[in-house]
Amino acid sequence: MAERRVEIDGFVTNYGEGPDNGPPLVLVHGQGSQWEDHAKVLPELVQRYHVYAVDVAGHGQSGRLGAQDYTNANVGALIAAFLDAVVGEPAIVSGHSSGALLALWLAANRPDLVRGLLLEDPPLFSSIPPRAERTTGGTLPRLAVEYLRAEPAESFQRYYVEHSEYFAFFGPLARGIVRYSLRWIDNNPGRPLRIFFLPWLVNVYFEGFVNYDPVFGTAFDSGRWYDGFDTAAALAAVEAPTTLIHTNWWFKRKGTYYDERGVLMAAMDGEDKDRAMELLRDRELVEIACGHLVHVERAKEYLGALDALSVRVGASGRS
Repeated sequence: MAERRVEIDGFVTNYGEGPDNGPPLVLVHGQGSQWEDHAKVLPELVQRYHVYAVDVAGHGQSGRLGAQDYTNANVGALIAAFLDAVVGEPAIVSGHSSGALLALWLAANRPDLVRGLLLEDPPLFSSIPPRAERTTGGTLPRLAVEYLRAEPAESFQRYYVEHSEYFAFFGPLARGIVRYSLRWIDNNPGRPLRIFFLPWLVNVYFEGFVNYDPVFGTAFDSGRWYDGFDTAAALAAVEAPTTLIHTNWWFKRKGTYYDERGVLMAAMDGEDKDRAMELLRDRELVEIACGHLVHVERAKEYLGALDALSVRVGASGRS
C-alpha cells in the first residue's frame, strides 16, 4: 500500500492505495480508526483488488470539518467526490460501523459509484438518539463531548482511557491495566497505546485515537450526524447487491443482545437486523459470533463475504 493525499475542492483526503490487481474496492473505517485499521486483511485484498482505503474526515491524516459539517450526508459527499476524482469508476464499497453508514449513504445517493455494498456490523437504527445513549457504541461520542467541554490539556486518547469503561471486560485487573496505560501514554506522547500483555485486538482499537477529532463524535451524541439522512429510506433506496454482516456474540452467550442494565451489547439487535433485511432489495446476511471488528477478529469470514459479494456483482476479485 502506498499512502497518498489528494485535495478536492479544498478538502484533503488521505488514503492508502494498492496495486491495480483487480476491480476497485473502497474501504471505509469506523469512528476512531484510520485506514490502517484494515491492515490484517490488506495483504489478501491487494492481491485481487485495486484497494483504496480512505481516512474519513476527522480521522487519520484527512482534513477536519467544522462542528456543523460532520453529518453522514456531508462526509458521504466527500467520499463520493473521492471516488469521482481518484477511483474514476464504480467500486465495491465496504464500510465498517459508522463507515458503513457512510457507505450506505453513498449507495443510496450515488448509485452510479457503487457496484456492490458490504455493510460490516453497522449501527443501523441503534446510533440514533436517544436510543444511542443505551448502547456500547454511545460511549465514544459521549466522552468526546465531555472531553471538549472540559478542555483538558491531556490528549483525547488519555482522557478516554481514564474515563471510559473499556477495560471493564478484564474484571478486577481493569484498574491495574488503566494505571499501566496512563503511564505508557505519558511516556510516549503522540503514539497510539500499546499494551504488550493484552491481545493484539486491544492495541488495534487504540490505533486511530491519536489522530481522531473528538468534534466528529459530538455529531453522534447530538444526533446531528443524521441531519439530511434517513436510515430506513437509504436502505430502501439501495440498488446495488448488498451484504450485511451482523455480529451476535453477546446473544450467543447470553440469549439476549442486552446486558443487565439494558445496554445494547452489539451494533444491532435482532429486530434491527430483520428490519434492515426487509428494506434492502438484493441482499445477503452473514451472521458471525464475534466482536465488532469483524475484519480483525474474523478476517477469513470477512474476506469470504467480500469475495462472495464480488462474484454476485460480476466483479470477482479472485486472481
